[in-house]
Amino acid sequence: MTIASETFLLLSFIIIFLSTRNTKKNVLLVILLIIGGAPLPYLAIDHVNSDYVDANIGLGLAFMFTWIYSVIAFVIAIILLVKKKRNNNISKEQ
Repeated sequence: MTIASETFLLLSFIIIFLSTRNTKKNVLLVILLIIGGAPLPYLAIDHVNSDYVDANIGLGLAFMFTWIYSVIAFVIAIILLVKKKRNNNISKEQ
């Protein structure tokens, strides 16, 4: 489940990267990807290494954070992709 969550997050950022080909924005995208993707693997590894008697609330919160972050990134990616397609269609019509 961790790999699927991280893959969806990475896919969203790849779409954003392909939609915007600006070097300064790409550096920001890499930083945002690291911020969004770092908590989940860290807490998943911590959960495997530690035996908790109770539920691991931190791991659940990391999953929720990553899923919400991924959905927001995916919506932004779709908006940028549609915007790029519209601009290409408008420029072809003229």
